[in-house]
Amino acid sequence: MGDVKRLPGKGCRHHTTGRCLYQEHLNPGYSAEWRCRVLARWEDAYDDFLLRAESFGVSQDAVPDLWGRKFQRMARQVFDCQDYVHSVNGGPPACAHALDGLCRLALPPCPGRCRHFSR
Repeated sequence: MGDVKRLPGKGCRHHTTGRCLYQEHLNPGYSAEWRCRVLARWEDAYDDFLLRAESFGVSQDAVPDLWGRKFQRMARQVFDCQDYVHSVNGGPPACAHALDGLCRLALPPCPGRCRHFSR
């Protein structure tokens, strides 16, 4: 008897490049390990920057300009992500694997058409 294979998950609203977004759609942001590492580092740097600015008594008028310069330096640095693939079609970090703050490669593989399949 031949192997029975599942139909592919293409066309499902939870499917993205062979990965499954079902759990993310159920609980957005719950799985921190699916987050884009580059964006997570930028967010941590921003939080750290705000704490330092507050500690040093920097005026609120100066904070946006200071952060803008710091972010420009950070964005020019090499991203510390071995899976980074440059893409011209997205916003920061301009990675082909980035999707709404998530890394597609970190998502679980799509098993094919399953009980959660929906268009």
